[in-house]
Amino acid sequence: MVQPNERTILIQRNATSYTGDNTKPRRVVVLDVFRGLLMVLQSLDHARSFLTALTEHETWYSQPVYKDLVPSISRLVTHLAAPGFAFMMGFGIILFSESRLRIGWEINKLLKHYIIRGLTLLILNAYFMIFGIIYVIDYIIFPTTVLFALGINFIIGGLVFLAGIKSFPYLVRFQQNFNSNYTVDYENVEKKAKYMRNVILLLITILLAIGNVSQTPKSIEYETVDFGLWRFIWLLPGEYKWLFSMYPPLNWLSLTIFGILYGYITLKQAHNKRYNRNLNLKIGIFLLTLFLAIRIPGKFGNINPELLPSPPPGTLFNNPYLTSILQFVNAIKYPPDLSFITLYMGLNHLILAFFYSIPSSTPYSILNYFIDFLFSGPLLAFGQSALFFYMVHFHLYLIMGLILTFLFGSNQEPPYSIDSWQFWSMWIFGLALLWPMCIKYAKFKSRKEPDSLWRFF
Repeated sequence: MVQPNERTILIQRNATSYTGDNTKPRRVVVLDVFRGLLMVLQSLDHARSFLTALTEHETWYSQPVYKDLVPSISRLVTHLAAPGFAFMMGFGIILFSESRLRIGWEINKLLKHYIIRGLTLLILNAYFMIFGIIYVIDYIIFPTTVLFALGINFIIGGLVFLAGIKSFPYLVRFQQNFNSNYTVDYENVEKKAKYMRNVILLLITILLAIGNVSQTPKSIEYETVDFGLWRFIWLLPGEYKWLFSMYPPLNWLSLTIFGILYGYITLKQAHNKRYNRNLNLKIGIFLLTLFLAIRIPGKFGNINPELLPSPPPGTLFNNPYLTSILQFVNAIKYPPDLSFITLYMGLNHLILAFFYSIPSSTPYSILNYFIDFLFSGPLLAFGQSALFFYMVHFHLYLIMGLILTFLFGSNQEPPYSIDSWQFWSMWIFGLALLWPMCIKYAKFKSRKEPDSLWRFF
């Protein structure tokens, strides 16, 4: 048996192995660039809402039928953002906690940080209600934006990380029960305990993702069955009295837990581009294969397929998703069903694999310019000041929309057409304005202390 003092040493090596090294950890630029790409895609979706007449959403009670290519793609491509944010937040919890343990933070200080940061996101979510940023309406409604889900899940994710540290001795003890030798191989025991922890996280991820589908009612029950306030807050998107629940936290918690799992797996290989390229490529291919296995039959894992028009006679499996390519990738986002999660997270991992595949330089000057722009340009700035970008871009595109309404009226079609050059010009113009602001803010917060509130943004 391992004596208590030996077990304590083992756990401390796992939980706080960085406290003796006060060097500042290197940022993983690929992750900042990827986060910046997600911000750009999200801004496209919000620009559509403020600058065009397109407001469709893929919900459990109403699903649009996409036909025109440009409007459809401009919506579907933005689906990469929400699951990417939830995943990156879980991954970020691991990277953040590791970096703070490195400079000597205690567990209680980490817990305090998780709570403060989560509450900050909840306060910012409330800001949108107070100032009416989300919708210009004539009655009071409380929207739960993506900040609401991220705030709650940041606290939960932080607790999961701390629970992993606290429970690690029990996992070690469990592994020792299979070892009949008096002499224990500490390294092997620790390795098996970490493997067991990762399996538990994977099972939680799967159960939460399946729960999104299993708990969702039929579409005909919307506004006819009273599901109660708490169910809408935590599980069910939709409007209920004064609440407009867009992002119930438990809908997206599976992706946050998955990000934590991914963080554990890749932590020691954070700067190994080849390792991360291969891993993301494998995960991406696996998830897309799983998507095909779920989508082609069109039953399990797809929320309320009856929302789409009935397919023509003779369609395989009588599956409405097989009537066109656009419908095939038109998955329910609110709440995210298994098709949505596997498709868009699979694509996110392929994008990460692509970023990790790009070399630092090539013999070709044109390619080097592209590489430099990609890893040192606007995506990097947006990714390093993501929350700042989020808050500012909402106001920016809202103001643009109000100006258009004032100049042309709300019923004038040309300024609000998604496939017009005017819309795309205004969207890009907005990004151009945000770029220098994000650069300045990233420099500003980099000069702040590790526990500064400004670093949250």
